[in-house]
Amino acid sequence: LGLGKGFKTMWNPPAVNAMMERNDQESLTLLGEAYKGAADNIGIKNLAPAKIEDTLRQGGTFAFRGNKVLLEHFDSKVGDNCEIDDILSAIAK
Repeated sequence: LGLGKGFKTMWNPPAVNAMMERNDQESLTLLGEAYKGAADNIGIKNLAPAKIEDTLRQGGTFAFRGNKVLLEHFDSKVGDNCEIDDILSAIAK
């Protein structure tokens, strides 16, 4: 499909900035505490996929009607999700 992969797709300045814009300090603190609690309870290795490179792959959103592509959105970085209105518009055609 040609989906992006690699470290730069995950921890790049636009992705980090977008995450910071969506969350305040309190929510980021709560997220960090929840992650630390999970790591303490089940171990950090159990939180990660068996193949760590799988965390560096970007996905996308695709809609088809039969063989016809209605929507094709490739995520360029973490948080670069397709807008729900674009999805709904594409499938309503």
